[in-house]
Parts: sequence; C-alpha cells; structure tokens
Amino acid sequence: MAKLWEKYSYTIILLICGLAACIMIVVNTGESDSSDYMSVRVKNGETVWELSNEYAGSYNMTKKQFIKWVEENNNISASNITVGKELLIPVREEDHQLMLASE
Repeated sequence: MAKLWEKYSYTIILLICGLAACIMIVVNTGESDSSDYMSVRVKNGETVWELSNEYAGSYNMTKKQFIKWVEENNNISASNITVGKELLIPVREEDHQLMLASE
C-alpha cells in the first residue's frame, strides 16, 4: 500500500479534489427556492401572456419560456387561469424592485 501511495499520491489527491469540487458545484447550482420568486394575483381579463409583457425585462427568458415556467410551477394551463388565483412568476422580488427604481 505504501508503494502504491508513493507512486500515485498526486493522482489520488487530484481525484479526491476533483470529486469534492464536483459535489460542491452540484450542491450550489440547484434550483432556487420558490420563495425567491414573486407571487401575483390574477385580475379580471388578465392572461399569462400579459403578465409576461408586464414583467418584461425582469426575467431572462423568452415569453414562451415564461409561460411554460408559470404553467409548470403553478400546475395550471395558461389558457385556463381564474380571477383571484395567486400565481408564482419567475421574477425575483429584488430584480423587479431594481427595474422599478431604474425607470
């Protein structure tokens, strides 16, 4: 075992460090908590498409991706939303506040 360590110690250390780095990257790049996102109440006649227009610039995705995200994270169909329903949207509160302050 000592000879194996002498011959391959740098390789073993490199593999251990690489594995530790991979684990740290996977842990730190997970999806953020949904509590980071804004929640909006649907008004009469409002659509998810209108919400995507209203919050344009506050999210980094296309309008189709925005709508798909809203559908998946709220377990709804974008064409079938009801007045008064609370929807989680992919806009971070601090990003939206920053956009309002810059306008």
